[in-house]
Amino acid sequence: MTSGSPSPYTPHIMKALQHTGAFVIQFQPETAVETGSFEGRVEHIASSMAMHFRSLEEFLSFVTRVLTQVRAEQHERA
Repeated sequence: MTSGSPSPYTPHIMKALQHTGAFVIQFQPETAVETGSFEGRVEHIASSMAMHFRSLEEFLSFVTRVLTQVRAEQHERA
């Protein structure tokens, strides 16, 4: 980013991108997207819940479970 450039993270964008939906994904060297092989670790930023995954299905299952839980908790607080 050059000096004087506007920040890509405006308050409007950041409001829609809450940290409750943020994950860190680390892929193992064995991951081969072209063959459908996914291995790694995923961590939810807000809760620190994490898991190792050995397939795309395991990864997506974790993300689905965490987001469902987070949204339920937000709904209870509202």
